[in-house]
Amino acid sequence: MSDETPENTTPDPKPAGDEQNTKKEYFTGERGRSVPRGAWWVLGIALVALLVFVIARPSWFTDDPNDTSLHVPPERHFTKTLAGSGHADGVWLTDDSPSTSYLVTLPADSARTKTRLHMSGSTQVPEQSTVFLSVSMDGQQVYNEQLASGDNEVDAFIDVPEQIADDGQVRVSIKADGTRHDDTCTTDHSAGMQIHLDPQTVLEAALTEPVHTVRDAVVSWDRDLTVVLADQGDQWRTAAAQMGMALTRAGHQVRFSPTVPDTDVRDAILVGPAGTLADGSGWSQPDGTAAGAVVGKVGGTPVLGVTSPDGSLISTYLTQPTVTTADAPGSDPISVTTTGPAGDQVALESLGADMSVGQITESRKWRVGYSLADSPGGRLPQALRVQMQLPASPPDLRWILSVDLNGTLVGSRVLNDTAGDVTIPLPPQNELLQNVLTLTVDRDRDLGGCDVRVSSYPIQIRSGSALTLGADPGAGFTALPRGLAPGFDIYVPDAGADAVEQLNAIVPTLTEFVPAQMNPDFRWNTQPEAGRPFVLVGSSPQVKPAVRLENGRIVGGPDGSALDIPAFDDGLLVETVTGAGRSPGLLIQYQGSIGTTGLPDFGRETAQVVTSQSSFGINADGSIEPTTPVREDLPR
Repeated sequence: MSDETPENTTPDPKPAGDEQNTKKEYFTGERGRSVPRGAWWVLGIALVALLVFVIARPSWFTDDPNDTSLHVPPERHFTKTLAGSGHADGVWLTDDSPSTSYLVTLPADSARTKTRLHMSGSTQVPEQSTVFLSVSMDGQQVYNEQLASGDNEVDAFIDVPEQIADDGQVRVSIKADGTRHDDTCTTDHSAGMQIHLDPQTVLEAALTEPVHTVRDAVVSWDRDLTVVLADQGDQWRTAAAQMGMALTRAGHQVRFSPTVPDTDVRDAILVGPAGTLADGSGWSQPDGTAAGAVVGKVGGTPVLGVTSPDGSLISTYLTQPTVTTADAPGSDPISVTTTGPAGDQVALESLGADMSVGQITESRKWRVGYSLADSPGGRLPQALRVQMQLPASPPDLRWILSVDLNGTLVGSRVLNDTAGDVTIPLPPQNELLQNVLTLTVDRDRDLGGCDVRVSSYPIQIRSGSALTLGADPGAGFTALPRGLAPGFDIYVPDAGADAVEQLNAIVPTLTEFVPAQMNPDFRWNTQPEAGRPFVLVGSSPQVKPAVRLENGRIVGGPDGSALDIPAFDDGLLVETVTGAGRSPGLLIQYQGSIGTTGLPDFGRETAQVVTSQSSFGINADGSIEPTTPVREDLPR
């Protein structure tokens, strides 16, 4: 058998039948070419993809992956930050104060495509502690996360469930729970945590259309508002002052300006005739809206304009539940009447006390504020009646109630097992014009040690809790609300002063003394009426104050014998006075620009000198109270 290959055994490069097979591998008309059919499919798909990228521009291809915005223009972006809700510096959560909450009312007439909470801030958690940060909305927990130990940042986006947001209001509660776990037997298991929620923590919503109704414009306001006085005539000046007082009572920080601010335009309220607002502020209103409260636009931003000079009516309408009917761009109320307080007691619930069921482990506090100006007849409370619903407790456990009035402990009582009903006197010498009551319930047990379980119990203030009013007349500023209770007007004999500067100076003080249920009239270029209570801005020959501004000096006592010092360039003198016919009154004198000067506590003194640095009280004889203590024992 030979190993050689025969010469004619080379394979045929085109076996029979291959020509027919080759035809099937090519498109018609491409015979002789080497491009396979699948390549054309790949090319077609690539061209389609290129068109998608170049023409359609999908968001996942063009957008920054770190962009967390809602992708709506500013006029359709609803926001309510902690700062806008009154927490200008944010909120700190600690072991002593582990929770906070705030209520957000959402626009009702502009639909929402997405509603969420953006929580930002910083955390400090010790190594030996376990801390959880949780968020609840209308009582439903929607977020809970364990915080890492050390110093870290908080940056969380939490969607608001539609069912919670459907009623138009969301109560956001943020709480920190923590404990130590270092196996040390101590009575204090505090975690040692500190959590700071940034003031820009925000509940936000993407709206389908800009805010365009009166009620939605009102709920969109932040705490800081600017009232733009476009017309400085007497009736418009009165309207602006009445708006400012009502908004301040509603919790806003109000400033007056002659022009629209450069920032936060939506937090401006324009006051004046519609034509003047259009000419001076560039404000445009919808066609066919009547004079009253109207939502127009300034540069595309929705801004509320008050085009009717009845400030007391419109301010009452906007700050009371009646505003919920304002579901149109314009609203023209004709009358709104509120009932004033009456009787011999004031329920704590009416003062805003938290009457819901709470939890107590070691201690729980309730804070209640009240103003003598809003008290029935301007009377001073003589006692606090507390009705507390307590849980069934072990035999060794006692509940102790302590009451603090303006920083002074005025009483402490042991509550009984299941219901506490106690009365604690309130000393009149501790009363101020604006007061804060702090109720603290502490748990006290005979048993202790590491084997005693620390439990949480339900507790609640009952509806019968109230301030009972007395007959003490008060003194100084605390006596004035009773004198003004029958009714009074506000007199401004010199109405030629700069209107905006004047309103910024006097409106905060007026709000302190004017009862919430009253809307006194402003009497410009008019002297006080004899025999009738009054508030006087400036000076009048009919009123002889014990302390006065004279020739650039503050003078008190006969011929300045008790007080004669240089006056301030920027400040206030606030004083109780008596007018013609022995009528009680309040005197306000100011100089310069007051700015955002804070007001002091008005108590039993006759006068207060208020400056941006500090304030001091003056007695009826012109003397001042000495510094306390009179001798400083400086540390060495």
